[in-house]
Amino acid sequence: MYKPHTFCRACDYGKPGAPGIKSAAPEKLIEVLDLGVQSLANDFCAPGTEQAGYAPLKLMLCPKCGLGQLSVVVNPSILYRHYSYVTSPSDMMHDHFVQLMKDIAWESDGNTVLEIGSNDGKLLAMMQEASYSTMGVDPAENLASLARSKGVPVTVGFFGSDLAKNLPVSDIVIARHVFCHVDDWHDFVKGLEAVSHKETLICIEAPYAENTIKKCEFDQVYHEHLSFLTIKSVMALLENTNLRLHRIMRYAIHGGAVLLMLRRKDSSKTTIEAFSENITVEDWKAFSVEARNQIDRLRSTVRTLVAQGKRVAGLGASAKSTVWINACGFTRKDIAFITDDTPQKQYTCSPGTDIPIVDPGAILRELPDYTVMWCWNFESECLKKNELYLSKGGKFIIPVPTIRIVP
Repeated sequence: MYKPHTFCRACDYGKPGAPGIKSAAPEKLIEVLDLGVQSLANDFCAPGTEQAGYAPLKLMLCPKCGLGQLSVVVNPSILYRHYSYVTSPSDMMHDHFVQLMKDIAWESDGNTVLEIGSNDGKLLAMMQEASYSTMGVDPAENLASLARSKGVPVTVGFFGSDLAKNLPVSDIVIARHVFCHVDDWHDFVKGLEAVSHKETLICIEAPYAENTIKKCEFDQVYHEHLSFLTIKSVMALLENTNLRLHRIMRYAIHGGAVLLMLRRKDSSKTTIEAFSENITVEDWKAFSVEARNQIDRLRSTVRTLVAQGKRVAGLGASAKSTVWINACGFTRKDIAFITDDTPQKQYTCSPGTDIPIVDPGAILRELPDYTVMWCWNFESECLKKNELYLSKGGKFIIPVPTIRIVP
């Protein structure tokens, strides 16, 4: 189901030497955070059905380039062949796509677009409306079907150098929140080179380690998120390739993300800006300590409320919620239910627990005293949508960056 990961996928720190040498390299990745053995974060199953399995959830650090990475790699076919995460329908996500398209148009006047990890095709459908010619690639057949229903052509498969041979060269290549899900970064870059011409703009959007550390967003640590990106690690990765880092943009989406704009080294476009970064081993160690404190605080808060006779529910059956719930050891005795907008998740259980996932209307039908907002990255929108619940005396527990109760 999974294999160990022992060397840095960006700079090869800790990788054994020449082929045939069986002895382990002296350099080793540094353990940062151990969340134990957990269910796969998006393995939402109906009660009584078999789960895909469990795997260690341990975050390791490369002391050379600063890349955070999990200690194991779960078989991607298990994770992605039928995937339950669907692009958020929120206004915040729509606005983000609008801004992303503006930023891309500022950098490129190209017309053909390839999106790697196209999910349900929402972004590409918007780009089609803006007269782009689009194509998607995604490993999940169920998501590819949703995209095709929007008129977006999608090739099903895992992107890499092999699949790239069968894809058209494009003016613009987009990979949103997929790069850090990939085990073999070097092969991924070979694939990017194969689908690019001299002036192709490559846009990689990913959560940024600096935000993860500063806000202690430890719930970003789950089995799909194999890496926690630093600029230094990307520079190391690209050093011996035909690509270079051209520009970096920051977005608030998903708790803090960066858009890495890459171009070929022979492109006529010059690099826009210099890059600097200062993420230390001590920063990661402090992150680990605070993550443990966050887990203890939420566990104590919820169980104290339940002991007082209060009913606690959850909002948003996200991968983040799975990490929190398993780390805290919550069961249905602690969290009565979780509401979610995604039909594929409703009437299943939170992975590894007996906590039911139900439709969004349950929050008003049941009126729990407190609701943990697992989807804290959409806080303002969630509060606005649930004004009636708040007016009826309901309260939200927001766990990141520190626990707050609203109102």
